[in-house]
Amino acid sequence: MDYYKKEERRERKKRKERTGRPLVLLIGALAGVAVIVGAGLLIAFYGEIFSLKGLKGIVRVSILGKTPEFHYLIIERNGTDERLTAGDVFKITYRDEFIIKQVSTDSLFERNITVDAEGLGGANDLKVLLKAVEFVDKAMSTSVKEALRGKPLPDSAIKIRYGEQGIGSVAVRIELTAQDWLRFAKMPANAKWQAQALEKALSINPDDTALRKTLAEQYLESGKLDQAIAQYRAVLSRTPDDMTALAGLSRCYVEKKDYNRALPLTKRITELNPKDAGAHAIAGFLYGKMGKWNEAVTHYQTSLRIKPDEAMVHFSLGGAYEKTGKLAPAVKEYEEAHRRMPNDQRIAQALADAYSKAGRQQDAARLYSMLLKKNPKDPNAYATLAQAHGKKGQVKEEIENYKKALVLQPKDPILHYNLGVAYDKAKRHKEALAEYEKTLQLKPDDTDAAARVAEYYFREKRYKEAVVALNRIKKAAPKNPRVYADLGVAYGELKQYPEAEENYKKALQMGLNDPNIQANLAAIYEKQGRSKEAAKAVEKGGKSGKAQTEALERMGAQQMKAKNYDGALKTYRQLAAADPKRGLAYANMGYIYSLKGQTDKAIENFKLAVRYDKEDEGAWMGLGEAYEKKKMYREAVEAYKAAYQINPESKAAEKIPQLRIKMLEDKHRD
Repeated sequence: MDYYKKEERRERKKRKERTGRPLVLLIGALAGVAVIVGAGLLIAFYGEIFSLKGLKGIVRVSILGKTPEFHYLIIERNGTDERLTAGDVFKITYRDEFIIKQVSTDSLFERNITVDAEGLGGANDLKVLLKAVEFVDKAMSTSVKEALRGKPLPDSAIKIRYGEQGIGSVAVRIELTAQDWLRFAKMPANAKWQAQALEKALSINPDDTALRKTLAEQYLESGKLDQAIAQYRAVLSRTPDDMTALAGLSRCYVEKKDYNRALPLTKRITELNPKDAGAHAIAGFLYGKMGKWNEAVTHYQTSLRIKPDEAMVHFSLGGAYEKTGKLAPAVKEYEEAHRRMPNDQRIAQALADAYSKAGRQQDAARLYSMLLKKNPKDPNAYATLAQAHGKKGQVKEEIENYKKALVLQPKDPILHYNLGVAYDKAKRHKEALAEYEKTLQLKPDDTDAAARVAEYYFREKRYKEAVVALNRIKKAAPKNPRVYADLGVAYGELKQYPEAEENYKKALQMGLNDPNIQANLAAIYEKQGRSKEAAKAVEKGGKSGKAQTEALERMGAQQMKAKNYDGALKTYRQLAAADPKRGLAYANMGYIYSLKGQTDKAIENFKLAVRYDKEDEGAWMGLGEAYEKKKMYREAVEAYKAAYQINPESKAAEKIPQLRIKMLEDKHRD
């Protein structure tokens, strides 16, 4: 029994030995494979650290304490891994996003290893998502001048450190695109480089129409109109109906005040989009600038039909109506604009002015007062209110408001001039003169003020000062013939006849067609005893009978003023011969004969004067006085009665009762 058991045990042992050897071999083989795979994985994941070279490095770093060597980086860019060594260049654009996934060095498990992408991330950028656009923007801001000159941006680097010690780096190079320059241009901090940046972007992508329009707009905003025009034209050469380019080019021409070129562009916009209210409004503006106000009205009306609530278009339409002389619809449009924008001072001002023109002075004054309440320190409001008072004949209020305006704006020559005019209206001529002088101090070439000064001195018979004022005008406006004519008058009054003659001739040479000049020149000749030249001057005064008689009349007046009665008598005889029914000629001859004591001839001429001009009060008075000298009181009374009927305030009112008393005295004496 035991024998069989032993045999059984021996058999089982043999079977175990036969099956155990292959298992051991299998297990050994599996272990070897595992070692190989593991080593491969370690090498794959940890670089060359577990290669023979790596193991040597580990020994050198971990046991001997040496500095590890950098082998390579694994960078995932836009979903794809890239392996980069120290000799490689990592090229990026703004579109890239990347992660430095792995760094291979001799340091076991990357212990004490950090990675720094210069200009991006933080102290350690390993396994951090990085966006290239941030890096690109920083680099462009730092080196913009060089980049604009076409130079590449300086390379940066991804630096690998062991502790504080650098052990390697990979160069990083930026490849600029048109989008980089466009993005750079849009940054507020880069405003001064904007145009150049856009130009650079366009040079990279010349077919980008949107970019070209952006550059054109930038040129326009910065006042570079010719460059803007060139870019807009380039866009329209490719897309003739590009609305943005049409509008931009039109605006360029408006800025250049070339309205003839701007208008067709704007009209094209209205053709492409008839419901573009803004384009119709601009067309109205352009027609207005060209003086075509009816067309302007049409386009403003069209704009308002599309968008009826546009206050400024109502305002512009009001101005167009006013230019066409249609004041009532202008007022209506201004009122519409004012209702929508009650605080706009330009609209309120225009409405107030329109009210004033329309005779609605109370409405005008109300608005002017409102403008002053909103801005009591607005000199223009006071000036406008002064004008309103002036139009209503309220000279006192006009003066007060001009003075208030001058308190706020004391160096405005226009305000001083207008105050002077107001003083003249009030017959405060000395104060007016002071304002005109202030005007000339502020604006020496103001010919209107100088003319007013000259007029004042003429009125005061201060001809020397008048000459000074007129010479000032002549200096500022040497081609104004009227100045020379007035200088002729002033020199004539000063008895400086050669100077008077010279200036009259100068006025005639400059083409001033005024018979007064020839008459005055004739008077100057007469005063110098040059009667033949005087007669020729009178003849030149006009080829027609009317012009000649007017010249003779003026010459006679000059001679009368100079008390050259013999010359005047001769002139009035010529006048009567030229125009036998000219009552004035006979009246003046009657006056001269009275002065000479030739009463009968005086009566004869005064009778002819009142025959041809029954409304000549002076002739009736002269006739009455001549009759009175002859003691023909009844005839004198009748003449004085005729003068009184023409002018109840004449001296005839006193003469009539006096003569009646004389007539009674003579009757009682008889």
